Amino acid sequence: MIDFSIEIETLRAAGAVDDASAARLSAHQRREVFSVHPELRITSWLGVMLVVTGAGILVSENIDRIGPVTLAAAIGIASAACYGYTAWRRRPGPSAFLEDFVLLLGALLLSVDLGYIESQFHVLDQGWPRHFLIAAVVHGLGAYFFDSRALLSLSLAALAAWLGVEQRFQTLFESSMETSVRAMTAAVVVLIWRFADRRRRTSRSFEPVFEHFAANLALFGALSLTFEGGTRVVGAILTIAFATAVIAHGFRRRTESFVIYGYVYGVIAADVLMVELIDVDVLVALYLIVSTIAAIVGLFLLHLRFRRTP
Repeated sequence: MIDFSIEIETLRAAGAVDDASAARLSAHQRREVFSVHPELRITSWLGVMLVVTGAGILVSENIDRIGPVTLAAAIGIASAACYGYTAWRRRPGPSAFLEDFVLLLGALLLSVDLGYIESQFHVLDQGWPRHFLIAAVVHGLGAYFFDSRALLSLSLAALAAWLGVEQRFQTLFESSMETSVRAMTAAVVVLIWRFADRRRRTSRSFEPVFEHFAANLALFGALSLTFEGGTRVVGAILTIAFATAVIAHGFRRRTESFVIYGYVYGVIAADVLMVELIDVDVLVALYLIVSTIAAIVGLFLLHLRFRRTP
């Protein structure tokens, strides 16, 4: 293992590094201090999900005993407390570690409360999907006020839901031309929002969030066409075209997740088209086995190429 303890001591003796900095660097070299930031983020995220799940169970099991008004008010107060705490602790720039997760908890509780109020009181009646739009606007405003990418993600997800996009696996097999159009429309709206954000803000902190959502929505919309006989060829061509563009964007931005998005969607589209063309059960099974192995090897080679690209 490479060790720079001697070099650190030499720099300290020469006066290039002060004693405190040298001690801190030496501690890192001896592994006496280390970061648990990823573990804390995962634990905090799981904690937020558990609290929100508990709130959902509380709502479902205590409606009759507590009453809908009391439950809605209690969840609203808890959400407001989270927002209030984050606003009180707010500093210039992006939210700190703890505040970001408290803010996320407050936003998720707010979403639960909005959905619960609509299900119990039918405030919007036949226009009930508009509560997704309300959530998108509220979370979007919160994202800009707190400079929070987590809230922006919730806002974009609510916007996609309002436009009628459900990114579930089974949706691919139940989708239609309308689903594809809605997904691609959502992708266009996200890109327009991204360009407007870029023109109005000097910070680029939100760009990755916009780009991830737009890429997945566009690829999902194109891929959904491949599961209908009349649009299978067009859907496969569109998916592969979008996948190529997303992969190129990933290499340009040095972000491997885009490369993986494009590769996975492209492979699925190609497989669906080939299965349709083969149309013989035995050959289809053989093709899928070979294709799966080739896809895994290809993904590994693509990963190596990505790592070697300067």
